[in-house]
Amino acid sequence: MATYSLANERLRALEDIEREIGAILQNAGTVILELSKEKTNERLLDRQAAAFTASVQHVEAELSAQIRYLTQLPGGIAVSNFSKK
Repeated sequence: MATYSLANERLRALEDIEREIGAILQNAGTVILELSKEKTNERLLDRQAAAFTASVQHVEAELSAQIRYLTQLPGGIAVSNFSKK
């Protein structure tokens, strides 16, 4: 049972990363839209750029943690857990 709990926790973390990537794309879209205007709002651009950078750094850190976890698993464990379902 603990294995399924850990697997669910990992899946939730990946879902959070997916939502964060959506926010990154939304920030990028807002910046592009703002840049297409004749007169841009510099404050908005600065806020969106800061949010974009922070989100990208967070996603990078979380994905790196997920990859580190996966590389530390013994080969047979990951396969055997999926075959039990």
